[in-house]
Amino acid sequence: MKTHRTIAELLEVIPDAALIMNRSSELVLVNSMLVSMFGYQQRRELIGNKLDILLPAAVHVMHEKHVAAFFSRAENRPMGKGFEFLGRRKDESMIHVEIMLSHVEFDGEPFAIAFVRDSTSNKLTEDKIRRELEQERVLALTDHLTGLANRRAFVEELERDIELLRTQERQFAVCFIDLDDFKIINDTYGHEIGDEVLQQVAHVVKAGCRASDLVARVGGDEFATIHAGATLEDAMHVLERVRKMLVQEFAEHHWPVTLSMGVCHCGDANLSYDVASILRVADKAMYEAKQQGKNQIKIARVSAD
Repeated sequence: MKTHRTIAELLEVIPDAALIMNRSSELVLVNSMLVSMFGYQQRRELIGNKLDILLPAAVHVMHEKHVAAFFSRAENRPMGKGFEFLGRRKDESMIHVEIMLSHVEFDGEPFAIAFVRDSTSNKLTEDKIRRELEQERVLALTDHLTGLANRRAFVEELERDIELLRTQERQFAVCFIDLDDFKIINDTYGHEIGDEVLQQVAHVVKAGCRASDLVARVGGDEFATIHAGATLEDAMHVLERVRKMLVQEFAEHHWPVTLSMGVCHCGDANLSYDVASILRVADKAMYEAKQQGKNQIKIARVSAD
C-alpha cells in the first residue's frame, strides 16, 4: 500500500480503536488504541495475523463466512447498526465490542476498515438493569410474608392455564384453602404469632403439592393452588395429602384453627372458562366445606350455563 503511512497516521487521530484488514482477514493496519484495547504492547504483535487473533476460537469458522459475505456484498455497517460480539484479549479475557465496518480501496485493492468500541461497561450496565427489572418483576408477583406467589401471580397463571385448556385441551384444577377461625390466633396470641402460623401453613401446603403446582397466598388467611395438567383424581390425591398435613400441623401446635377447601376442576375445552367464574365456583365450594363441618374438601365445576 503506497498510502500505508498516511492511513496509519490517520488511524491514530480518530477517537476510536481501528483496524484495516484485507479480504483474507489479515490485519494490515491497527492503531495504538486498538492495540491497547486488546491488551497488546506493539502493533507488530497484530499486523499480519488474521482477525481471528482478536476473536474467540468458537466463532472463527463462522467469522470467515461473514468476512467473505461482507466483501462480496460491499455493504457498510454504521456504528449503532454494526456488529456486536465478544473480543478476545491477549490474556484470553473477553470484552464486549461493537464495530462499524466500511469498504475502502487502496491502490485498486479492496479492504475493510473497522472502528471498534469497547461496550463491556454498557453490557454490564444492561445486564444489571435486566437483573434488577427481573427481581422487581419477581417481587411484584411474590407475597412478602410467605414467599409464595401472590394473588396477581395466581391470576396470571390461571389465565395461562385457561388458554392452554382452550388451545391444547390441557385440564387443570384450582383449589381455595381458607383457615377457619384464624382471627382467634391474632386476637389471642398477637399478629406476630399469626404471621408465623401463616408462614408455616404456606410451608406445609408447598411441601404437600407437586413441584409443578402453583401455591399462592391470595388473601389474609386464604391460600390457593393451581394443579396444571391434573385430572380431578390427581388433584384430589394431592389436596387430601395437603389437608391431612395441615390438620396434623394444627394439632401438634394446638392452634385453634381448622381449614376448608374448595376445588374447581376444569377439563372441558368447549366451555367458556374465565378467571371470575372459576374463582367464584372454587370459593363457593370452599364455603360449602366450611358450612358442612370444616376440615374437608368440596368439589365443584363450572356449569355450561
